[in-house]
Amino acid sequence: MLEIKYHEGQEARSIQYKSPTDFVAVQQLEVPDLEDYYRIDEVLLDGQPQRQFAGVTVGELFNAYNH
Repeated sequence: MLEIKYHEGQEARSIQYKSPTDFVAVQQLEVPDLEDYYRIDEVLLDGQPQRQFAGVTVGELFNAYNH
């Protein structure tokens, strides 16, 4: 399970996906779940913080998983 904690404006939010692959697939849709510029607070994969992700936006997270 991939959990992304992020900010939409001043509001803190969280969204979950079954896997990083599902996140990438949804972000490639004409209307993605998340805007590329949303700031990420934390990324958890199977409950574990993904400290190797050094980016700060949803777009950077997409690029990290879209390889």
